[in-house]
Amino acid sequence: MEKIFDTHAHYFDAKFNEIEGGADAILSSEEFRETVCAVVNVGALPSDRYVSIDLAKKYDFVYAAVGIHPSDAQNICKDDVAGSIAAIEELLCTEEKRRENKIVAVGEIGFDYYWQPVDKETQYKYFDGQMQLAEKYNLPVIVHNRDAHGDTFDMISKYPNVRGIIHSCSMSAEMVREIVKRGWYISFSGTLTFKNASKVREACAAVPLDRLLIETDAPYLAPVPYRGKLNNSVYMKNTAQTAADIHGITYDELARITRKNAETIFALK
Repeated sequence: MEKIFDTHAHYFDAKFNEIEGGADAILSSEEFRETVCAVVNVGALPSDRYVSIDLAKKYDFVYAAVGIHPSDAQNICKDDVAGSIAAIEELLCTEEKRRENKIVAVGEIGFDYYWQPVDKETQYKYFDGQMQLAEKYNLPVIVHNRDAHGDTFDMISKYPNVRGIIHSCSMSAEMVREIVKRGWYISFSGTLTFKNASKVREACAAVPLDRLLIETDAPYLAPVPYRGKLNNSVYMKNTAQTAADIHGITYDELARITRKNAETIFALK
């Protein structure tokens, strides 16, 4: 069985402390190593970057992304936009630093209009500022988009030189097609397997195979039949099989294609 590439996880999340051995117990398990070839640990807060980098240095198959999630931007970092973005840039400012810290992307960034109240102004400042960093250092971005499809599309269109990933896609098939035209990749999480996710499956079907990625968003969004449980990259097998069925290919073909796509967008050899 081909190994799969998890393009989006949060193995620094405190929820992993609920299990014996924490995230290390999962990452070092035999089943994990037999199933998963690589993981990108994606930041949500400025403080996350240190744990993500430490894990990337500890495990040869783990990489890091650094960025500020829109909800954390408005709720935790609202009063220091410039300082918070500068702290991210400090890790990106030289190729040597990026290589040493195994940083492969800026993320996760974006808009989240689901949780109320929404501070659109602050979210915009953070999203725009981090897109500028990606453009400046020629890095891909990992974009969080929840109930903000139009504004997310407008931001992507504002930066035609930036490429990236729409993570845990919930957009329509029509919008996915337009974003793919701009050279972007679309990633699907465990929601692809949910019974009420027909629109997500339609979106997956609309993504060309050379732009398709899969992820966990661990410890969240575990696929069926593990829905509601603490998610990890091993469970991604179910998401991969669903994506393969949608595209009419085998599991191994899906694993190979999405691994190659991940290696391309993250510029991994």
